[in-house]
Amino acid sequence: MTTEKSEDVSREVKSSIYSLRELVVSSVLGALSIFLVFTPDVRLPWGMAALDFIAIPWIIAFLLFGLKSGLLTSIIGFLGIFFFSEEAIPLVGATMKFSATIPLILVPALVLKFTRSRSSSESFAAKKTYVFSMAIAIVVRCFVTMFLNYYWAVPFMYNLKPSDVPGAFNFFFWGGSLGSNALAYYILGVSLWNTWQGVVDAVVSWFVVYPTKLYEQFRWR
Repeated sequence: MTTEKSEDVSREVKSSIYSLRELVVSSVLGALSIFLVFTPDVRLPWGMAALDFIAIPWIIAFLLFGLKSGLLTSIIGFLGIFFFSEEAIPLVGATMKFSATIPLILVPALVLKFTRSRSSSESFAAKKTYVFSMAIAIVVRCFVTMFLNYYWAVPFMYNLKPSDVPGAFNFFFWGGSLGSNALAYYILGVSLWNTWQGVVDAVVSWFVVYPTKLYEQFRWR
């Protein structure tokens, strides 16, 4: 009985240590995300960042520890943007960043689940699996951001009707409202920017985690 109890205690300790390590690393990555809020970035005329690295720690947390860690780090990053961003309306920036990035965490997790792939950080060491998952995630990201910009973010910030959003967006992004083609160019503009940012987030995160063998120290199963 004593041996069995010792083994049970040992398993509980190992489980708690792993949970503590997961919590600590997720918190550190969340803090790094908040730090990146203060780093210089290039912004488009209406205030949206043309490129930033705020969400990279969120994806790294997911690749290292899995879905729960990715979500926790994302929430920490969301709060960091909300409380510390110098944007005129931090809620919009924080919500849009969270909504744009969360597909890059949820979609790969769902791909592993529905393809019956091994649910492990090792799964994404294979470039084909990672590229396939992130390609779908970036498409989802584009649709999510198109919808939110059209019906909420831009109308909320600039007091516009949704029907006026494409013309206003195109004026800043393309240099003109583009008349009858406004909606098509709005879709193209949002897709181009989110594809660019999504690819940067996905590629940089992968190179931080896998070629460095970092995932071997923090792998999830």
